[in-house]
Amino acid sequence: MNKWYSDRLLKTTVLLLVAGALGGCANLLPDLKREVSNPWTDFAAAKQSFDQIVPFKTSMQTVRALGFDPDITPNMQVLNQAQVIEAVLPSPLQERSAIPPGIVKCMQAGADCMGYAMEPSRIVQQRVGYFLLDLLNFHRNTVTTGWKFAALIVVIDDQVVYTQWSGQPQIHTTVERTNPLGPLQSIDESLGLGF
Repeated sequence: MNKWYSDRLLKTTVLLLVAGALGGCANLLPDLKREVSNPWTDFAAAKQSFDQIVPFKTSMQTVRALGFDPDITPNMQVLNQAQVIEAVLPSPLQERSAIPPGIVKCMQAGADCMGYAMEPSRIVQQRVGYFLLDLLNFHRNTVTTGWKFAALIVVIDDQVVYTQWSGQPQIHTTVERTNPLGPLQSIDESLGLGF
């Protein structure tokens, strides 16, 4: 056996052993953690704080103490009167009796009406499966978990007049993608030929 052939055989064997060892190493797959910075650890904690805010009873001082402080809490959006009305009313042409009382007061208050909106969340995306299949683009499996909470607090002269919330207490989705052509499939996609 000549030297060139034996060197080539050794390199190929080492490469196959390394690829085989890495093939089962799921911890080498990429992860993504997306968190909108907030004082709550989960959906229930955010909802529990929000539920303590009562329109026409709760002051802005209490709202701040509960963690909804526009001066301290990151990623909180301040809305003017027009933005508040747009966020709450799906159509400007509604019967007055159908409009919540706090929003009617907001419409009358003009610039004294302010809204505070925020969407705290914690989202984790994790690729699972076999490293080599993922690396070569044959098979990718991504699991997304976490929670999202959205809150709107409308205030006139430091008193809450309206609240609204929505969210997803449990997010758990799986996206599985199989590409029979592996790395060639991504070439098709970059040329606009794939799906």
